[in-house]
Amino acid sequence: MNKVRYTFGGSLLGLLVLGALGLTVAPVAAQEGLEDFQYWAQLCASLAEEDKYEEAIAACDSAIALNPKDVETWRDRAGILLEWQQYTQATAAYNRVLMLQPDDSLALADRCYALSQLERYDVAIESCETALRVDRNWGEASPALAWYHRGRAFRQLGEVKAALDSFDWALELDRDYSAAAADRCQLLADLGDFEGALAACDRALKADRRWSPSDPATVWETQGEIYIALDRYDRALDAFDRALALNPENADAWLQRAQLLDRLGRHGEAKIAYDWVVQIQPNSSLALARQCANLNRLGSYEEALAACEAALKEGDGIWGSEGPAFAWMHRGNALAGLGNYEEAIASSNRAIALAPDYADAWSNRSVPLWHLGRDDEALAATERAIALDPNSSLAWYNQGRILKDLGEYDAAIAAYDRAIKGDANIGDRPSLAQIWINQSAVFLILQEYGNALTVAQSATTTAPEQVAGWYNQGLALMALQRYEEAVEVYEKAIELDPENADFWTGKGMALRALEEYADALPALETAIQLNPTHPQALQTLEIVRRELQPEPPPPDAQNVPPKETLPEVSPPAQP
Repeated sequence: MNKVRYTFGGSLLGLLVLGALGLTVAPVAAQEGLEDFQYWAQLCASLAEEDKYEEAIAACDSAIALNPKDVETWRDRAGILLEWQQYTQATAAYNRVLMLQPDDSLALADRCYALSQLERYDVAIESCETALRVDRNWGEASPALAWYHRGRAFRQLGEVKAALDSFDWALELDRDYSAAAADRCQLLADLGDFEGALAACDRALKADRRWSPSDPATVWETQGEIYIALDRYDRALDAFDRALALNPENADAWLQRAQLLDRLGRHGEAKIAYDWVVQIQPNSSLALARQCANLNRLGSYEEALAACEAALKEGDGIWGSEGPAFAWMHRGNALAGLGNYEEAIASSNRAIALAPDYADAWSNRSVPLWHLGRDDEALAATERAIALDPNSSLAWYNQGRILKDLGEYDAAIAAYDRAIKGDANIGDRPSLAQIWINQSAVFLILQEYGNALTVAQSATTTAPEQVAGWYNQGLALMALQRYEEAVEVYEKAIELDPENADFWTGKGMALRALEEYADALPALETAIQLNPTHPQALQTLEIVRRELQPEPPPPDAQNVPPKETLPEVSPPAQP
């Protein structure tokens, strides 16, 4: 067996000091003649540049074993540990640097950062302030570094003014300090000073220098969050896209982008973003629960159920502000979509047990109850939701649907009015178009055709792709005997859904009312092809065909021979 001996510069004191710092010392292969301090010190620095941290530390330890008083090797070792996120060992190494060189401001500033990462903020601030007070041996850095780390520590302590002052000093000393501008941006955003935050973020990106530990992708992500707060959604999406172009593995940016797309009703695009999040973080409870909600909106209930159950059973338990109740609620929505209403109620009950004041859970609980015909319980659930959140368009919308089924039409219209004035068009809230379409149906039942038309027109103006809005317009126009307009509206509905027999029937009936029987005939025949038992299409088609048949000749003319067989008649004679 080859013998390997440890060399500590021939000093037992060196062994005691290293042991006290809790550091691992690599062996030196003396038999190979490598007791060359410069070799190990240079190897330590070279391996560090290649991010080969474990090998670099071993080389540093070999150099230190040969010369335990070399400040630069200790500094290199500390820097490697800092990059490697071994903050406790890094702090110990910086302590060694400071034992050898107490006026080393750079080591004090770097130790400040390591201590902050260990959440020892008061000690970190003291180290940064000592660096500024000593103000010597900064190397390639400057006092801006200490001001910056001081600001980060104060920010963690919640001392906002001290943090801002520190970042301002860092930027005063180094105008191109992107990391300081980036942190200032985040801090101002937290304070609600969004315009000031955007200016700081822009400064960070334009300077594009000295980023660590921040980076441009983080700044773009922060800008995206600020633009969302300012309701500037296109700019937010652009910011998230830029962040992801720089760092495609940024799961948080993907998640925020997905949630924004959902909020904008672009659920198909959101699904792609959620897929990326789950690919990067397959066990993220938050991402899986959000993916479940998105799949519910797309009607992919089986996939949604699988995502919610994965979040609850296999996830990391990190849920965000809404907690696991969000996943239980959307699990219930998926089950309701699959027709498993009793299970859906049980899942909603679990959500409510976890969060009794969760208005959406109460509102969504009403849906399976309604499907089961338990209208009184469903109505009570919406009332509880409204009591918890009077601004909930979802709760008012569900209440309107239940009241309509109960025949309480005026109350249903009033509920839809409240839904329109609530938080519609946000996230998983009903859209304004959905509310108007349902309200127009109630006006049609009440034979208030003018109101029905106005409300349905609002729906199609807001969401022209909503075919039910065009159909309801057609019904109202037919009742108002505005047949030419009805034909145009039904044609728009047919463009969106050419396989719908009701739309072809409506067009045919409008054309029949206009006595345009030749045009009505193919429309009604198409309706019958799509639905051979459609009663209105069959009835109207019979009328149209009868109208198109030629009239029979009068009885006294039935035996008159055809004109070409009549004898010629000479013209009368001239006088």
